[in-house]
Amino acid sequence: MSQIVDQSDQKPLLELKEALQFDENQCHKTFFFSWVYPILKVGKSKPLTQYDLISIDKKNKMINSYQRFINVFNKSNLKLSLFKSYQKQILICLMTFMMVAALQLCLPIITKRSQNYFMYDKPEEKPLISNMVIFAMIQLVYMLLLSLIKPFQQFYASLISIKIQGALQQEILQKTLSFPICRSQHYSTGELINMLQVDITQTSNYFYNAILLYSCPIQLICAGIVFYLTLGNQALIPGLGAVFQAFLGLTFGYFYGIIQKKYMMAKDLRMKSVDEALLYSKQIKLNQLEDFFEQRIHSQRTNELRHLKKQVIMLILFQLLQGLAVIITWQILFVVYNPINFAIQTIIMQNYDSIVKILDELPTQFKNYSMSKNSMDRIENFFNQKECNQLDQTIEQSDIAIDIQNCLFDWETNDQMSKEVEDEDEEIKKNTSIFNVKLNLQIKKGQYVAFVGGSASGKSTIIRSILGETHNQQGKIIVNGRISVATQDPWIISGSIKKNVTFMNQFDSVKYKQIIKCCGLERDIASFKNGDQTILGEKGDNLSGGQQKRINLARAVYNDADIYLFDDPMSALDIRVKYQINQQCIQGYLKNKTRILFTNTLSNLQECDMIYIVEDGQIIKQGKFAQIIGIQNNELLSQKEIIDIEFENKHYTQEQTDNQDLKASLIQQEDQEKGQVSQAVLKQIFGFLGKYCGILCALMFMIIYLGAQLIGNLVMAQDDITDEEFTRIASTYYPIIYTPAIVSLALMKSYYLIKGLGTSKLIHDNVINSLLNASYTKFYNTILIGRLMNRLSKDIYNIDLLFPNEIQNLTFQVTTLLLPLFSCFLYLNIAALPLLILFIIALFYMTVIYYRCLREITRIEAVSKSPVFSYFQQIIRGVTYVRSCLPIDKVIGLQQKNVDIDLGNQINLNGFQYWYQSLAGSITNLFQTLLFIICFLFPGRTQKMTNIVLQMMQTVSTVLLNSSTSCGNIQMYLISFERCLHLANKIELEEKNLPLITPSEQDIQAKKVKSDIVLKLENCTFQYRSNSKSVLQNITLQLHKGEKIGVVGRTGAGKSSIILALTAILEQIEGQMEIEDQNINQYSLNQLRQKFSIIPQDPLIFMGTLRENLDPFNQFSDAKILEISQQSRLFEMQSFQQNGLQTQIALSGSNLSQGEKQLLNITRCILENKQIILVDEATANIDQNTEEYVKDIFFKYFKNAAMLTIAHKVTTIMNSDKILVLNDGKVSEFDHPQKLLADPNSEFKQIIDLIKQSEEL
Repeated sequence: MSQIVDQSDQKPLLELKEALQFDENQCHKTFFFSWVYPILKVGKSKPLTQYDLISIDKKNKMINSYQRFINVFNKSNLKLSLFKSYQKQILICLMTFMMVAALQLCLPIITKRSQNYFMYDKPEEKPLISNMVIFAMIQLVYMLLLSLIKPFQQFYASLISIKIQGALQQEILQKTLSFPICRSQHYSTGELINMLQVDITQTSNYFYNAILLYSCPIQLICAGIVFYLTLGNQALIPGLGAVFQAFLGLTFGYFYGIIQKKYMMAKDLRMKSVDEALLYSKQIKLNQLEDFFEQRIHSQRTNELRHLKKQVIMLILFQLLQGLAVIITWQILFVVYNPINFAIQTIIMQNYDSIVKILDELPTQFKNYSMSKNSMDRIENFFNQKECNQLDQTIEQSDIAIDIQNCLFDWETNDQMSKEVEDEDEEIKKNTSIFNVKLNLQIKKGQYVAFVGGSASGKSTIIRSILGETHNQQGKIIVNGRISVATQDPWIISGSIKKNVTFMNQFDSVKYKQIIKCCGLERDIASFKNGDQTILGEKGDNLSGGQQKRINLARAVYNDADIYLFDDPMSALDIRVKYQINQQCIQGYLKNKTRILFTNTLSNLQECDMIYIVEDGQIIKQGKFAQIIGIQNNELLSQKEIIDIEFENKHYTQEQTDNQDLKASLIQQEDQEKGQVSQAVLKQIFGFLGKYCGILCALMFMIIYLGAQLIGNLVMAQDDITDEEFTRIASTYYPIIYTPAIVSLALMKSYYLIKGLGTSKLIHDNVINSLLNASYTKFYNTILIGRLMNRLSKDIYNIDLLFPNEIQNLTFQVTTLLLPLFSCFLYLNIAALPLLILFIIALFYMTVIYYRCLREITRIEAVSKSPVFSYFQQIIRGVTYVRSCLPIDKVIGLQQKNVDIDLGNQINLNGFQYWYQSLAGSITNLFQTLLFIICFLFPGRTQKMTNIVLQMMQTVSTVLLNSSTSCGNIQMYLISFERCLHLANKIELEEKNLPLITPSEQDIQAKKVKSDIVLKLENCTFQYRSNSKSVLQNITLQLHKGEKIGVVGRTGAGKSSIILALTAILEQIEGQMEIEDQNINQYSLNQLRQKFSIIPQDPLIFMGTLRENLDPFNQFSDAKILEISQQSRLFEMQSFQQNGLQTQIALSGSNLSQGEKQLLNITRCILENKQIILVDEATANIDQNTEEYVKDIFFKYFKNAAMLTIAHKVTTIMNSDKILVLNDGKVSEFDHPQKLLADPNSEFKQIIDLIKQSEEL
């Protein structure tokens, strides 16, 4: 296989210079996060860029992680495979987690011991200063260990996640390259992208989530033992309360997991529709289906949010039940163990808080574990799908190139859904009756063979079977040699023309020039301003259909192979170019190769060694050209080809090679803001959260919670009261104080989560509306769809639930943090205040720098994901060529570079967050120790209050870390808002509903005088976008009612641009255009496009039923649709025979033939019954019989309609009233055929005479 030598055009989508490298093996740098400081130094003074961050080390790179994984991979047990791959790292993570848990369990013992230094009955019982200092130092070491080990443990867990992500990214890509997507109903591009974005991330956290969940019982047992050791029998009631809360948490987690599974399935369905809408944006605009797709996505989004709302209700309900359980537990405690004093109650609360903390996290842990398990099941199910048939591919001396031995193929679905991922509402439909093909034949080396058949005859089944993509019921295929394939749908990747042709192959300038010439691309490349360095947009929408076809063909020819499969590569090409490619490429450059052509016409097949006529999946006739067609028909067919060629030679002037910059549309860099999130974005988010209502909600919670806690502490920490009095006060005030706190917390959670759902719905609706109404030439031609899918999947997921949950979580954490700080000011000696102020200033300074850097790293990390998804999406679109023709290791190699950059950015992001936690925690610990010493030397108001404040200060470190984590997460989610709001507000839109000018009274009066001219252009010039060369120049024509105008021209002459111009997708910069006697500017875009029915070369067919495709807006009755469908003979097509209008159509119509798609689109136009029909090479991809039938339909149903028909050959439109010849965007001839026939010197008259002689028309 060819080696890549010229690297300049074979780069990943995001390339890096040399950078500092992270090294996991340098333990001291990893433990103390010292590698962060060089980044911090840069980030203090300027916004960080990708080049300022460290790069991923070899140990964490995708290839290394995958190698460890694949060595032990077992498809039936993904969980065990991942564990075996990284068991050492997982065990280290488990050990460090247990160390942290053990240290946290010691907190009640430390608390009980610290009481002795502040609670004593007589002054002489006060401990010695030396003992106090020793204890303070022990306490400092304890807290420092906790502050340093916990962030390290979490960072180490993130490194395991990164390794798993790398391994799964590669395995999913490799599985995709061997998976027959065309036979899958479940795994579309959108679902696979969703798997890459969401499921991989959640699966990568499975083991850490499992550690958190399964260690809970152990932690609870240990906490119970500590509880008993410190309090004896008094630990029984709190222990029973804890068991009850554990039961609540497990029940919650179980049901939450079920709802989460349904939510992910609903999200998959939405992403399918989004993917379809974005990929076919041009066709949607031409068919005015923006509202239909918007409504469909809106409906699927509503269903998705319905499951999310259930999750929100569960979270709120659990919060209330948990709070109620705490109050009941304490009330029972006060009754059973009467009396209780302040000291015992403090120790009980400390122990109980330790247990409650574990229990509080249990539902979240169960939820996260369920999400991880569901995602792992989904990925495992994908890995267990059947792969493409393994061909017996050899390279030997036999003279047989392909041997098909008694094979029977069909299109049975490939999906095998396990119980864990199967949707009970979704039934996988198996279809083995359509496109059954039975073959038994041999193709010799060096032969030129053609399979010829009409629409739905089975040609595509044969080529897919040779490539192993269909279901093989019997027999086998032996392929002797390497294969290269040119698919019917051109595969254009984002990059230069040169990159598209030489993709993944060694660049040979001589060979490259030969192939460009024999594929008819010389003239096109010469006409581009940047030549073969012209950057093509995704799907090649800035090229004509013929140019896409020839680039696709050139790539297949450039790829060295022994066998070349061509799936109708010359449809949509004019006769002259088709003849040139046949002579110079297929029979010239490739003359010694095995060539297999799949086509719908016998033209240009005179030199074939063998022709197979295919009908209904069977070979009904075979032989050489003369045997198939007969000598007389051979002469007639040749004569018809000569007619077309002569017409082109006479009427198509030599194309000028002026540099055209209009088709050099550069893909723009993904938008990435710098510095702080803009005020405009923050203002919008502020509005989404209810403006001042959101602030008022947070303030009310803070006031109620702080007030309740401060009043409770003040009441319960009274001096000189008996144990009986304390018990009575506690049992009375505890429910009074804590019930409002619990209710206010639940109400605040309800407000933010429910408000968040509304916000998420609004933003998603705005983004979809914006994307569906975005300018095709100014937006879609400059963007990669993968970027948009990234935002509509991950960023929307962040906004859905994570952001509002983090807002309420931060409010709670800040409130909890303010409680000890307020208590310090209120109850401690004034000597402690300078230390408190110094601590707040130092922490504020460090936090400002931290968030300045974190904001930029978050943006960089978000942007670095887009190349991963864009590349993956492009590979999926060309998967047939990629798996058959390219070296898989090189395909994966490019993705490895993209993934490594993204994983490296994740290390930067995680490292920065945990560095802050580690350093902030250590500073807080030092402050706590100094405060402990000061409070001992300078006591506060009362001993009990001093003890309470110091106990609260012990939690400051943890609360501070949680607050910083919440702030960091909110920063990330703000970036998600920023990215989504950019799509909603800042992309260039089409103005659909307002005309450019308001008609004057004179215009209104003129409109009343009707003429028979339905379309009029006077010296009109059009361009794709501002400052680009005109694509159509000085176009003048009139189209009358019922008139038929045919448009012909070479490939790339601007024929298809006429339709874009008439529908205002292109910019009109000169001239005047009128439709039905009204200036085009007096129409809104909606009104304008509704004037036309459009039959394009690539019709818009979307996922859903046949009825939905025929009547998207449900305007017609079933009876009417059935009548028209029967008249157009749509139900005679094989795919629609069984289920009629309820036939399920797969994503993008992938289960239909080209002829079926085109006939469906024509039936849709008949239903619309409009007076102006625009036809763009509608018969280019269909067989001659179907073409003649389509012409009959046009004559029967569009007899009274005005038609503008674009064709790639003159014989298609010879019955038109006028013929317009385009050349390089200009009209070279346009007149009535009668006038041309009246001129004895007219070339056109001579051609018509030849046509009459041929009796073909």
